Amino acid sequence: MARTKEACMLILDVGKDTVTKSGKNDLTFFERAKGCVTKIVQRKIFSKPLDEVGLVLMGTDDTSNQLNVDCGGYEHIAEAFELGPCNWKMLRILESRIQPSKVNANWFDALLVATNFLKVGAQAKKFATLKIILISKLSGAVELEDGELDSFVDKLTTMPCELNIINDNVEHQLGSKEQEDDGPGFDALGIFSQHGNRSKEQRTNEKLLADIVFKSNGALCNIDSAELLLVHFERKVTRAAPWNCMLTIGTKLQINTSTYLLITEEKGLKSFKTESVDPNAIVKLKTDHFKNDKLYEPDYENIIKGYMYGSTVVPYDSQMDFDYKSGEQCLACLGFTAAGNILEEYLCGTGTHVVVAKKDCTASEAKLTALIKAMLEMDVVMIATKVYRRDTKPKINVLMPTFRRRFPCLTMLELVFQEEVALLKFPPLLSNKHKPTDAQYEAVEKLIDAMDLMDGLDEDTGPKEAFALHKTLNPIHQHVYRTVAHRAIHPKAPLPAMDEELRQLVDVPPKIRERSKDVLEDIKTLFPLKEVKVNARLKWLQKTAKINVQSDGEVAGSSSQPNDGTAEETLDDHRTVVEVGTVTPAEDFALLLKRGEKFATVCTQIQNVISDLVFKSMTVQTEKVAMAIMIYREEAKLLGPYRYNEWIGEFKKSLLSRNKQEFWEQIVVQERFGLIGTVESEMSTITANEVEEFYNIGVTSKVGNAEDNADYVDADDLFANM
Repeated sequence: MARTKEACMLILDVGKDTVTKSGKNDLTFFERAKGCVTKIVQRKIFSKPLDEVGLVLMGTDDTSNQLNVDCGGYEHIAEAFELGPCNWKMLRILESRIQPSKVNANWFDALLVATNFLKVGAQAKKFATLKIILISKLSGAVELEDGELDSFVDKLTTMPCELNIINDNVEHQLGSKEQEDDGPGFDALGIFSQHGNRSKEQRTNEKLLADIVFKSNGALCNIDSAELLLVHFERKVTRAAPWNCMLTIGTKLQINTSTYLLITEEKGLKSFKTESVDPNAIVKLKTDHFKNDKLYEPDYENIIKGYMYGSTVVPYDSQMDFDYKSGEQCLACLGFTAAGNILEEYLCGTGTHVVVAKKDCTASEAKLTALIKAMLEMDVVMIATKVYRRDTKPKINVLMPTFRRRFPCLTMLELVFQEEVALLKFPPLLSNKHKPTDAQYEAVEKLIDAMDLMDGLDEDTGPKEAFALHKTLNPIHQHVYRTVAHRAIHPKAPLPAMDEELRQLVDVPPKIRERSKDVLEDIKTLFPLKEVKVNARLKWLQKTAKINVQSDGEVAGSSSQPNDGTAEETLDDHRTVVEVGTVTPAEDFALLLKRGEKFATVCTQIQNVISDLVFKSMTVQTEKVAMAIMIYREEAKLLGPYRYNEWIGEFKKSLLSRNKQEFWEQIVVQERFGLIGTVESEMSTITANEVEEFYNIGVTSKVGNAEDNADYVDADDLFANM
């Protein structure tokens, strides 16, 4: 752990001169400086919990530091927090207790105190780097003796310790390269600005500090840049662990390779632990079992594992286990294919890996380089079998040749198996009826050009790409980090809303929004939209009529097809349908009627299917059931409403007795699927008043209590027609 562990000592200026306004948001320098310290500590908690941080306050009313006790002369400097892991207690104290004072302190003395405090705290500990960050206005007068500055620089170099300065009078030269350090990203080319109103003491201090930073290879950073760099949380840095395996091609060619994870899904914060407020209490998880909403104790000795197939429990015995032996760990080449044969939809898995030659294997590096160059020249990719560990499931991967930062490597992605490919059929986008005009094509091209992200941001260094993949952070994770930090610091305060800078991560950049206004107006003019309210009942009636027309055409021997250029969905009446099934009950019902099946037989079938879908399925597919009831009701109005009226009455009793009032209200009552009256069918004997009264729940008395296992059935018939 010592390879990446860092010790950081923060120096926060709380003197009287820090209450002056700084920046564009009317905040004081003290408020901005304390915000930077808070964000640094928060980033350490989430991203680098092993790092240790200490805090020194300069400009305090009291004096509390070891150098003042030993030597004297280090006034108004306090050692607030010893070097240690960051915690929420530190943040709460920063938030509530640290306030600006009425005196100033010597910033050079504060550096000496912090250096000694850091050196003492780091003793007997192993750190990869030592760092001091000074956040100050640099307003107090400093008088140095001859050689004192060089002595301090030598001390920093000997430790060794990196010095970073955050001030509001630092400017960064255009075109400077940003460094992504472990802490706040400081720019090595930052210099003190020669513009603005500053006191003589500040100019002298800046000159001295610039000399220290130059001699110690430190860095200067403007507080605006620091706030911008610290506003986002970084994920926890982990060391890359290679998967070492021999890449075999044929029977003779072998290459020692190491595979590294390049891209994967970021999980964010891990699950929270359950703890008690009382530190002496023991937290235990308890599991209760319920059957028909009643608590019961299962007989664990007679319980075996099982799987749910619909509403049917399929028992699974451990004796059914079989061991699949995939063999030893391997990465074996199956062959090569043209790069164009690997389509994007064939890629799957949870991440991307990079395959390189194993470290210190010169022969393997030469073989892999020659292989990659040959694959690039021939425009082919490799298909390989990957067994991660002995006897684990084999996976098919594609290895694509590439050069990353001038180093040859293979990018490895997982491929799907044939059973995992789902062939989806979509209607064509273009048709004779809806063919775009030349003006519409031109308007869309202008819209694409106007919304080009490659120059979507205007910065001081020129236009830059918006939403660059290697810089755009996940706003959900960032908001969760901030919410957790806010709740830890303010336990009783309401959760904060999403910050504006996070909203910008999912919003259109202002530059693109502005330059696409005129183009969007042209799009609105050239592509007029008209709202069409689709009536589900009318849609199904049209489908039924279309089936009738097609059936009549087939009887007459007609093979002509309507060629109106539309992509209207049609029903395939050439399917093998022998009865109404649970997959497409409405379509099956309509097809069977058009083929001449008896109405009474088909009515019985659809009644049973509707009951199965409502009472025996684990989740009720309301849309499918509604369509089935509607098509049944529409046909009953034409062929005879007696069976439907009798069934809907019994169906109502079953719904109410099984506590499905919500289904009754949302489907039957709202869609008006009740009794068929004389108004809708001349063959009915039900009056209009009786139809309206039927929708009232109080009219029909509830059936007696159903048995406990009334909803349990063998649901294999639900999948018979799949």
